[in-house]
Amino acid sequence: MCRGLRSPPWLALSLLAAFLAHVSIATPLGADPANRPNVLLILTDDQGYGDVSIHGNKWIQTPNVDRIAAEGARFDRFFVEPVCAPTRAAILSGRYPTRTGVFGVTRNREVMRDEEVTLAELLRDRAGYSTGCFGKWHNGAHWPHHPNAQGFDEFVGFCAGHWNEYYDAELQHNGNPIQTRGFIADVLTDYAIEFMQSHSRNGESPFFCYVPLNTPHTPASVPVEEWERWHDRNDVEDTFTRAMYALCENLDQNVGRLLRALDDLNLADETIVLFLTDNGPNGSRFNAEMRGQKGSEHEGGIRVPLFVRWPGKIKPGTVIQRNAAHIDLLPTLCAIAGIQDPQSHTLPLDGIDLSPLLLGHPPVNPKDRYLYTWRNPKRWSIRSSQYRATATTLHDLSNDPAQKTDLSRERPELHRELVSEYKAWAEGAVPTSPQPQRVHIGYDHWPRVSISAHELEVRPEMGQGIDYSGPQGFANQWITRWSDAGAYAECPLRVVQSGRYRVAIRYACDPGEVGSQFTLRVGKSVVEFTLTEPWISAPRPAPEVYRKRHNSYLSRDWKEMQIGEFSLAEGDYVMELRATEKPGPMMPDVKAIVFEIAGAP
Repeated sequence: MCRGLRSPPWLALSLLAAFLAHVSIATPLGADPANRPNVLLILTDDQGYGDVSIHGNKWIQTPNVDRIAAEGARFDRFFVEPVCAPTRAAILSGRYPTRTGVFGVTRNREVMRDEEVTLAELLRDRAGYSTGCFGKWHNGAHWPHHPNAQGFDEFVGFCAGHWNEYYDAELQHNGNPIQTRGFIADVLTDYAIEFMQSHSRNGESPFFCYVPLNTPHTPASVPVEEWERWHDRNDVEDTFTRAMYALCENLDQNVGRLLRALDDLNLADETIVLFLTDNGPNGSRFNAEMRGQKGSEHEGGIRVPLFVRWPGKIKPGTVIQRNAAHIDLLPTLCAIAGIQDPQSHTLPLDGIDLSPLLLGHPPVNPKDRYLYTWRNPKRWSIRSSQYRATATTLHDLSNDPAQKTDLSRERPELHRELVSEYKAWAEGAVPTSPQPQRVHIGYDHWPRVSISAHELEVRPEMGQGIDYSGPQGFANQWITRWSDAGAYAECPLRVVQSGRYRVAIRYACDPGEVGSQFTLRVGKSVVEFTLTEPWISAPRPAPEVYRKRHNSYLSRDWKEMQIGEFSLAEGDYVMELRATEKPGPMMPDVKAIVFEIAGAP
């Protein structure tokens, strides 16, 4: 595997300075660092409750994931969010994602506020852990929302909601591009193992290794050797489901590699291993007959596996029936790491410490609690130990796990009580008008910021004279079909340092579109420019074994052209890209606007 470029000296020094600044004011609490367990947290993407064999799936084999459950604890009712970025924010912050600024998966709705204190920051700064993240971040692409700014000393992966290329992917290492070789989940696992090897104990600080692998999220790109076992399986007729199962088995092999690495390093007994997934399955397949799948506020969209192993501490074969959720991982792991009262270092936490349940101690929290799910203003639910309610439905999950019988008319008082509880929670937890986070520019240690098309809003609406290349403006798309000169794209900015900024555009332009003129405005500052050179770049699809959506996972090559310079004062702005001259039927396609610090004002 080609490792590619390492981080430049300026970034390493900056991160070291930030680390020392935290350490200088922090007094690690609890036990001595040498006695604290390592933490290996494995999170997979779009793998549902039913996508592991221990939950009754008779088609796939996941012996390594099952081993974590068999050798430790299995949570029977563990809940996350219906989609990925909100789940990740909740895991990292211990707070419901709407409190953190995360209420979507693209166009900066997925970005977690920089003032959130993450699990990585707590473990590093309060308990002396070395921290690494290897995989899909999906909570902000630029400083101070980047993983290196949110507590991770080491990051290899990507920050967007998905990646189009699973083979020989260009990823990033601490903000710098690297070219990798091999299948993406295998590559990310390689880096995670390398991190654990380089931070194996030997009396040194423990490590927190966060491995948010990005499969079985589409594209349905499956390693050849995995697909050979699945492409002719007659017992699973649907080709897409076969592809997802093949990806789940590849994931299981990589989980096995991580566990073997701990064995080889003699760290298995010193490491707490957690395996979970970020939402329900990304398709209609076995899911223990639960209602819903990815995107749903019902059980099938948000009930997922959580398996936890800690040899000698957690009794093998433990099954925890009590409701638990993503928000509980931060307080639980802080307690295990000896961080007393983590809430004294964070914004108010929503999660509770589950370590007594894991370690066989009497729980100190009440048995019943409410868990809340917000998908959008019209799609939400509340879960008690027995019931799940939405605005119009009520289901008894103890006696009707498939949610086939709506009890809202039969038990209206209970339904009203649960709806009232949800509304009281939402009043303080869900903004009435959620706003996407601003992209920050101007950090000396992060001088170049490339604002991709999926971070821009097209106006007046998608498909009204301007559009994205695919649905919803998801990651890796671009602005296209720009036929109305009155349409435009915008993005909220925060300039953190007054100064001069060079600006470039990344674009593709047919010969008939040469001469197209644009205006880029940031506040009252304006740069006008004309595209004078064509750049023909044909989209290429991901090498999928099955295409669920036509043209959903496309990549292209782009031309970057310097377009001018801004002199900007510190403050908040809205950046607008507008068309001023359209020589052909369409404006050129736009991939990104790039800002780079040029100097003092």
